[in-house]
Amino acid sequence: MSITLDILEVGARGDGVADLEGKRFFVPYCLPAETVEAEPLDKRGDGTACDLVEVLAPSRHRVPAPCLHFGTCGGCALQHWRRDVYTGWKSDLIAKALAQRGVKAPTFEAPVTCEPGERRRADIVLRCQGKRILAGYHERGSQNVVDVGTCVVARPKINTAIAALRLAIKAILRDGTSADAVVNETDTGLDVLIRPHRKFELTLAIRETLIALAESADIARVSWGDRATAEPVIVRRTPQLILGDVTIEPPPGAFLQATKRAELVMRAGVTAWLGEAARTADLFAGIGALSLGKPGKLSLFEYDRPSVAAVDAAARKLGGNRVTVQLRDLFRRPLSTKELDAFDAIVLDPPRAGAAAQCAELAASKVKRAVYGSCDPGSFARDVRTLQDGGYRLEKLMPIDQFLWSAHVELIALLTK
Repeated sequence: MSITLDILEVGARGDGVADLEGKRFFVPYCLPAETVEAEPLDKRGDGTACDLVEVLAPSRHRVPAPCLHFGTCGGCALQHWRRDVYTGWKSDLIAKALAQRGVKAPTFEAPVTCEPGERRRADIVLRCQGKRILAGYHERGSQNVVDVGTCVVARPKINTAIAALRLAIKAILRDGTSADAVVNETDTGLDVLIRPHRKFELTLAIRETLIALAESADIARVSWGDRATAEPVIVRRTPQLILGDVTIEPPPGAFLQATKRAELVMRAGVTAWLGEAARTADLFAGIGALSLGKPGKLSLFEYDRPSVAAVDAAARKLGGNRVTVQLRDLFRRPLSTKELDAFDAIVLDPPRAGAAAQCAELAASKVKRAVYGSCDPGSFARDVRTLQDGGYRLEKLMPIDQFLWSAHVELIALLTK
């Protein structure tokens, strides 16, 4: 049975939030001040998840969605919200998280807002369904696949690759089987890693199909398998990322900042905010996207072996011990206060879980400047409260919207002691 709800706000997961008779409801694709008809489904946290049946009274901030798949594809949740209001909401998510932790925050820098067609990384689902090959993304809250013609947030070359993958995978997958394709646009072309969901023998026929795929879509490298054991099948051009004066060859399926423009802004922030620091440590460094190419000596710490190997190869080409990299799980073995005191500045860019153990050590250290890149306001606020209690001040904060029209918000911040 459907119910009528008045939407109060958009929550952190991008759903409209309503209260009715003391009960909380979450409705997708809604905006504040709208009246909607919704069908309650299952319990979710402290409320009930719903399906949207109809918008009875739309918001003045509601706009037409630019994608034909909006409302079905799980990739975007907020294409119906006017951009300036939507961007302000993302900054508010950060402000609310900080306020809940009692963190003293400065006036935010102007947010970095990305545009349609800028996303340079896509995780594509490929599925054989009868005589059809589906290539796209999962539906919202489902394992069903939305067959995407054009993804409006992705780079044009990625959309070309999606079409080519749909054709190529037909010769590889059997009915009911699936694979993922991690597609990265590097500075020298597309880098594609195909990860089958079940074990396939990499036969000569499959290799020939993947080579033809690379030729038809002008793909620099096509690899096969999971990230830890990926096998390059064809390398037409070596995938490269240019980071300042350092060129790195990323491993297949490497994590990249979602847009090149946001990465450049974040790198510029690290350089400007850390100034002339002679010795810098980059924690949760990945492939060093935020720090490689920075003046001075740099030590990177990362737990992903392929990323460490890629950074080490780039460092050897530089020579002179200017850059060093260490394989280290900072969740289990964070740098100690004594180890941190050897550095003038710290860069840290942890996963969504944040860096609770590492920030406890950092709070007790003598390090004067730290730049924190975050992809989760909640864990960021928790960690910054720890640093604040240790004498750090949150001096600068810049919201970053790399994941356009999603509920995902990132930021980069400067903390000083």
